[in-house]
Amino acid sequence: MRDSFRYSVILLLLLLIGGVIIAGCTTTQPGQTPTNVVTTPQSAVVNVETTAAPPQQAGVPAATGPRQKLLLATTTSLYDTGLLDYLKPKFEAKYNIDLLITSQGTGKAIQLAEAGDADVLLVHSPSSEMAFLEDGYGLNRRSFAYNYFEIVGPADDPAGIKDMSPEDAFKTILTMGKAGNAKVMFVSRGDGSGTHTAEQKIWSNAGYKYATDVEKSGKWYIEAGKGMGETLQMASEKDAYTLTDEGTFLAYKSKLDLVPLVTKGSSLMNVYSVMTVYPNNPNPDKIALANTFVNFLISPDTLKDIGNYGVDKYGKGLFTPMTAGVPLGVTADFTTPATATRPLKIYHAGSLQSSFGKLEKAFEKAHPNVDVQLFSGGSGAIIDKITKSNQKADVLASADYSLIPKYMYPKNASFYIDFAKNVMVLCYTDQSKGATSVNADNWYTVLEDPTVKVAISDPRSDPAGYRSLMTIALAERKYGDSNIFNKVIAPYSKMTETVDGAMRTIDATNPSPDGKKLIITATGPDIAPLLKSGKVDYAFEYSSIAIQNGFKYITLPPEIDLSDPSMMDRYQTVKVKRPSGFDTITETGMPIIYAVTVPGFARNPDLGNEFVKLLISSDGQTILNADGQTPITPAEGYDNVPITLKPMVTIKT
Repeated sequence: MRDSFRYSVILLLLLLIGGVIIAGCTTTQPGQTPTNVVTTPQSAVVNVETTAAPPQQAGVPAATGPRQKLLLATTTSLYDTGLLDYLKPKFEAKYNIDLLITSQGTGKAIQLAEAGDADVLLVHSPSSEMAFLEDGYGLNRRSFAYNYFEIVGPADDPAGIKDMSPEDAFKTILTMGKAGNAKVMFVSRGDGSGTHTAEQKIWSNAGYKYATDVEKSGKWYIEAGKGMGETLQMASEKDAYTLTDEGTFLAYKSKLDLVPLVTKGSSLMNVYSVMTVYPNNPNPDKIALANTFVNFLISPDTLKDIGNYGVDKYGKGLFTPMTAGVPLGVTADFTTPATATRPLKIYHAGSLQSSFGKLEKAFEKAHPNVDVQLFSGGSGAIIDKITKSNQKADVLASADYSLIPKYMYPKNASFYIDFAKNVMVLCYTDQSKGATSVNADNWYTVLEDPTVKVAISDPRSDPAGYRSLMTIALAERKYGDSNIFNKVIAPYSKMTETVDGAMRTIDATNPSPDGKKLIITATGPDIAPLLKSGKVDYAFEYSSIAIQNGFKYITLPPEIDLSDPSMMDRYQTVKVKRPSGFDTITETGMPIIYAVTVPGFARNPDLGNEFVKLLISSDGQTILNADGQTPITPAEGYDNVPITLKPMVTIKT
């Protein structure tokens, strides 16, 4: 009854807002063959093998018996191309399911799914999709196809943006528009859609704050508040520029007086993903039904159909399936069958990303009904998500064991298990300045050179960041030089050091690095591409990150590398102040030990405990070892360790 009422209400709403006929989902498309369209360069893709079609799931209706309904919430820029009209009858012919489609902007489609009024979500905004998963509303996300955004505009191009980078084009349009050039206007979707999100990202990359520098900044900037097709038509009528996905542009091209002007740039990548909705009151049978559509969409036959769609009418496919090659820099799972009916949400330190990725695969292989969802970040930041933002994680793994009892007890955790150790090192490459002469005795003098670029992660949220500062402070005592911090860090930031006898306290509440000599990234792994590209010369990192990336590194003395528990008293002579919400908190130097817990408000604590079992098992220890971590064998448990985990740990007091 509830499903029937829900679908009746949705159908009525769709009829009222007009333009969408759910039963047929037909769209009349223009037929002109396009010119000057984007092609995918061969160098930009990595070939992959096509896997066999996912098997039909148990419980999924065949083409006979009572028909069931499945509601798909999707974006207008995908629907407007007609692709879903094309795929719908194929799906309904294969399964005894009526596919009901509602198309809105990505933001509204996500809201519909969050309300439990959709079974499947199909959109193209990776950041919004990950937030959707993180908030506990979805599982089985699969990225199946892509095309590119492009900036289109009048053929005479009054702003002269043709072949610029997307960011330079936006800068030029904004500058000329604000200057009062009546011929330069930009029409935005303005509707929270995936295209609108992509537009805002380009503005950000160009150095603008969207809310203050762009939105409502003048008559040159027009917010349509409509779907992609209608936005294109508005831009055409006004001789304005707009950002569009190439598929919708090709479908509407014959009706428009617009041409593609900017078609290249990494910020123009447009990836489409599908996922099963996981409502507040999940119904396993309905989730299995939704998984059927996910598996249909990623099957080799459907992906082939997607690649061919539009070739006969437009001269090229409107979408590139992932089977044709995954673009560099894009992570896409399109071969794993969607069998999970439960999510397992895990927050983990960024430095555990490689190991936990391997653990994810092992766990899902043993538990095919579970979708392991990994969210990484600085340990302080991910703990704040649980304690301050009420995120319900099933597992929390911190790079600093002390943060769990310090900030999560007693409300958000009641135990922790120490499972691995690490070491601070100084990473560099052959291209780093001073690379041929730097060593464990002179590294700090090399870093004092104003032309040498140094990177650390964010000390406000990431233990690797505040441990980098602790390492520098400990080095002052080790080498008898009290000015290392004042030469390497202080002149290039707003961080300060206070010395009181043997105690050194660094204030990192407002780091404000200059971005030239000193660069600060969100987490330690974010430093790796900067070091590889030569944008920085040296970086303080964990040895595991150095090993995983093949970096050269300086092994520092144990007095400063935070590796030796016997030197706890020495390490505790350094402290770092960092912000936490509206408060300032202080971290004290301690040995680098990783810990894990199952938070008190976990949605699936049973699965969380099972994952911890895998982490501290011999298989988990093998994975950690391979990634340069040092497992604690056996793991050491503190406080109220669950009875199912006690046999695997040494209980400590």
